[in-house]
Amino acid sequence: MLHRRALLAAPALFTPLAARAQAWPERPVTMVVPFAPGGSPDVAARILAPKMTELLGQPVVVENRSGAGSTIGTRSVIQARPDGHTVLMGSISIMMAPLAMDPVPFDTAASLRVVSLLATVPYILVVRADAPPRDIAGFHAWAAANGSKLNYGSAGNGTPLHMGGALYTLMTGTELTHIAYRGTGPAMADLLAGNVQMVFGDLPGVLSHIRAGTVRPLAALVQRRVPEFPDLPTMAESDPRLAAYDVYTWVTLSGPKATPDLPVQRLHGALVAAARDPVLAPRLAELGFVPALTSPAEGDAFLAAEQKKWAEVIRRAGIRAEF
Repeated sequence: MLHRRALLAAPALFTPLAARAQAWPERPVTMVVPFAPGGSPDVAARILAPKMTELLGQPVVVENRSGAGSTIGTRSVIQARPDGHTVLMGSISIMMAPLAMDPVPFDTAASLRVVSLLATVPYILVVRADAPPRDIAGFHAWAAANGSKLNYGSAGNGTPLHMGGALYTLMTGTELTHIAYRGTGPAMADLLAGNVQMVFGDLPGVLSHIRAGTVRPLAALVQRRVPEFPDLPTMAESDPRLAAYDVYTWVTLSGPKATPDLPVQRLHGALVAAARDPVLAPRLAELGFVPALTSPAEGDAFLAAEQKKWAEVIRRAGIRAEF
């Protein structure tokens, strides 16, 4: 009889635990952006977070934790409690920056569980509107003549924006001086102030400045022309030495590797619904985000493949980042 009573009581004991599990999220979700405000991950996070708040029933709070080429913010998420309440809105830099460090501080693909790839984003080379080069041919001549006297700004050591400049110098034999910032926003501010002469920038981070006429776009860094600027040549088509030049970024949402399925599934559903929202989707498209939504498993496979590819590029180019 005691055994029977215990069995009858068991559902009452376990129901609250089940209800708690189904109630996720139980508190606000912190969405860490590992850069200063202004770049692709930050723009995407601030567009999507209010809608995700509505869908999840808890605040989704965007928090910028910049520094060390994104590794400070990324590490904070890797080390967070894996319950889905701390996630990372990152770019290709979360994987690329650690690969350029010696020793490599962490294995990004092995340390994060991807909720979804959100979008891919092209890069654009921009100079101030009053800079001497009027087009990419003029830029090549300007850079060759002035060499290391010209500075280029990036979102940080080991980031793709750093890679864009580093690959340009390697492929053309031109000397340029790299200046690292904590995001595209600060790099653009110093470009406008005249402290750097060019920025290899992500499209969402430079688009408002292009439209305002304060900077001049000279070339797309990807292999195909950017739809927003069909007359803008690619770096690859501008010079035979740059035929293989192809630098871009992507934006992903991820959490600590041990994050359970339930939070991942709920975050995935909210992210996809927000990204496809009839009001938000056009805003993302206008800013240069190319939709690339994936399942969590596809996102994990994508991150691992990207890490393998860029590790080889960084090794061959001999790129090392110091912080």
